[in-house]
Amino acid sequence: MNALSARERRLIAIALLLALMAAVWLVVAQPLIAGFGARRAERESLLAAYQRNQRLIAAIPNLPVQAEAQKRTAAAFALAAPTQLQAQEMLRQRLGAALTATSGAPPTVQDAQADLPPGWIGARADVQLTRRQLNESLRALENEEPYVVVDYVSINADQAFRSGRAGPLDVRIELSVPVRLADARQP
Repeated sequence: MNALSARERRLIAIALLLALMAAVWLVVAQPLIAGFGARRAERESLLAAYQRNQRLIAAIPNLPVQAEAQKRTAAAFALAAPTQLQAQEMLRQRLGAALTATSGAPPTVQDAQADLPPGWIGARADVQLTRRQLNESLRALENEEPYVVVDYVSINADQAFRSGRAGPLDVRIELSVPVRLADARQP
């Protein structure tokens, strides 16, 4: 094997130096710098948790006032009835009355078969409405106490599609509301 020239020895020395520098970077410097970044992120997370906890501690004196306000307004967010069946009937009547008031035609109202959480009831109605009547009905349902959740609205405009003119829409509305069973002895 021939001896290496001075130029080749310098190139090998530079390559070895670069390999040594890369190894030092990968083994020492990069983990050290990554550790600084990880500790910085953890510090920021802890500071955010500390600030959030400080806000919670500062809010403790207001909690009884807020709880009392929630008790006063609870009736606006749940349907009060002696039994679950009576609550279901009240919801069906409310849905039917809201749709009849705007359309004049009695809708077909039934219990909703959706998966509702425990303590909730639902109702479904099928009716023909104009777009204006639909907007008025939804506004009336959403703005009267107890407030209901409109879970589903399906609009079918086949008649307008066939005739080419605006016509009544076939609408299906499903809504739900939590139930608060009221004791018959309470006023």
